[in-house]
Amino acid sequence: MKNKNTKIGLIAALSGLATISGCQSNKPIVANDKNVDSIRLEKRLTKLSNTKNKGPLAFGAMCYMMAEVKNVDYVCSHCNNTIPGRYSNAVIGDINYIERIVAEIQDLGYDVILDKTEYCPNCSKKTIFEPKLIFKIRFSNNTDYHIVKTNIVNEYKCLLAFLSNQDKYKGDYGREFPLHDNIDIIQKMTGLGEDLKIKND
Repeated sequence: MKNKNTKIGLIAALSGLATISGCQSNKPIVANDKNVDSIRLEKRLTKLSNTKNKGPLAFGAMCYMMAEVKNVDYVCSHCNNTIPGRYSNAVIGDINYIERIVAEIQDLGYDVILDKTEYCPNCSKKTIFEPKLIFKIRFSNNTDYHIVKTNIVNEYKCLLAFLSNQDKYKGDYGREFPLHDNIDIIQKMTGLGEDLKIKND
C-alpha cells in the first residue's frame, strides 16, 4: 500500500512539473503585484543576444501618403494647462501612441510611469524647447526606478515586445525588426544587462 501511494505521489509531482514547464513557453514574463524576477529577464536578454532571428521578417509598406504636419494646441493631462500651437500634430501623435504602449506594459503588471512634465511649462516650471518623455520602470517595490528620456516610438515598441516574450517588433509602416539586433535598446529601456557580456553581430 505504501509503494502504491508513493507511485501516485510521484506521478502527481511529475504531472505538476510538466504543467509548469508547459505554461512557460511563449507567455510574457508577467509581473505579480508590481514585482517580477529581473533575473529571468536578464537570462532572456542574454539568450536573445545569442540567438539570431531565423523566421521571416515583414518589410512593411513601400508606398505611403505623407500626413500634413501642422502645429496644434496641447492640453496637459496633469494640470489641464493648454499650450497653444507649440507642438506639431506629429509630435502629439507620437506622445499618444507611446502612452498606449506604456498602458499595454502596465496591463502586463509592470510598474511603469510615463512623465510628460517637460511638455508643460506649468508643470516643469520653465519652458523646455526640446522636451522629452521621461520613462520610468522598476521590477520590485524595493528598488529605485530606472529612468530614461526618449521620444522614440520604436524604442517603446521594442521594450513591449521584449516584455511580451516576442522575438521581434513592428516598426513604422509594418516593417519588422528582430530583438536580437536591438539588445542595446532593451538595455537602455530597462537598465538590465549592464554587467552581461552581450554579443551583437
